[in-house]
Amino acid sequence: MAETLIIYASGLAGQAVTWQLQGGLQTLSGEGDLAAAAEMAKGRRTLLLIPASEVLVTKVQLPTKNRQRLMQAIPFALETELTQDVEQVHFAIGATDSDNITPVVVINRSRLDTWLSHLESAGIEPLGIYIDLLCLPLSQQHWSLYHDDATLLVRTGPFEGFSVGPASGVDLIQFALQQSETPPEALDVHQLEGAQSLSGLETVEAETHIIPLESQVQLTELMAGNLKEKQQINLLQGDYQRVDKLTLQWKRWLPAAILAGIALLLTLVMNVTNYYSYKQQSAELDTRIRQVFQQAFPNIKRVVDPKAQMEQQLKAMRSGQRGGAAQFASLFIPAASVIQSSPNTRLESVSFRDGQLDLQLTIKELQALENLKKTIEEKALSVEIRAANASGNQVTSHLRISGDGK
Repeated sequence: MAETLIIYASGLAGQAVTWQLQGGLQTLSGEGDLAAAAEMAKGRRTLLLIPASEVLVTKVQLPTKNRQRLMQAIPFALETELTQDVEQVHFAIGATDSDNITPVVVINRSRLDTWLSHLESAGIEPLGIYIDLLCLPLSQQHWSLYHDDATLLVRTGPFEGFSVGPASGVDLIQFALQQSETPPEALDVHQLEGAQSLSGLETVEAETHIIPLESQVQLTELMAGNLKEKQQINLLQGDYQRVDKLTLQWKRWLPAAILAGIALLLTLVMNVTNYYSYKQQSAELDTRIRQVFQQAFPNIKRVVDPKAQMEQQLKAMRSGQRGGAAQFASLFIPAASVIQSSPNTRLESVSFRDGQLDLQLTIKELQALENLKKTIEEKALSVEIRAANASGNQVTSHLRISGDGK
């Protein structure tokens, strides 16, 4: 078995890296600069872990499991979630589950190119690039956390979690717990030695296990031990896919001509037997795209090219939007803190458009709704009750919040 070197780089220029060597007679760990890591990488398979702050981790549900069709459809499906053109980003996908849900990692192409250029300048050619967040331990009924004074990672599922600064971490953990359909029984908090404890963690309604880590090297050992290549998402896909030269060397005796013949035969058989199946899938996907377009834009009666028309409509919508992530945070965080402290109140949904935050929530009574409105307005926000419907012992309401309050 070829030795594998796993390098964890928390940043690019001027920062030290840590590593762990696996697959040899013994497991070795260390730290140093990229030049030292490059010496360790010679003659070995090399994998890289990068911070979750570099990427967007999300998922899509599309009516196909065909990888090629997924890669064609995913940019279209995620376009509204992105802050930049799809041509500027790279998509990497994981395995599709039985519900046709596919995990996706998105990274800016120029940023990924910078990482690869930096590594190549040091003499390192990684076969895979993975996300540190998704290498935290994963156990049933537990969420896994890591934090130091600069970063908080929270892994809530196989391909789910978030990365934030520790200052706002506990509030987001509380919010994630409230929104989770299956809240965890415990939080496993891996804390770097010397880092300040997370303020307010004792208020979280889940058992907390503090697991101290002596150094960044020990963190790398933890993540390397949880890096299962076939179960996780390698960013080096498509245009960035690399060939494992070390593996090819010990397999060079295999009869390439026979393999090529088998591959050709299988391709011909699959083309013949699946032709009508693929044709039907294509027709169903085209129909679904047309249905989605008509649902999203019911006023457009003449649908010729739904993809092109969708792109035109989305560009027009984006050109009229205001605000962004910072504006969303300035509205949502103070409002969420008030809702969180309000008894018998549950946040049902959140949307942000044109600089306005819309919240759907349920609350015990109309007077409590009015009190909630006044409390949010004390945060220098403008609050409008768009709807309030009483049913039984609760009120379903729609609040619109903007930053125009005095």
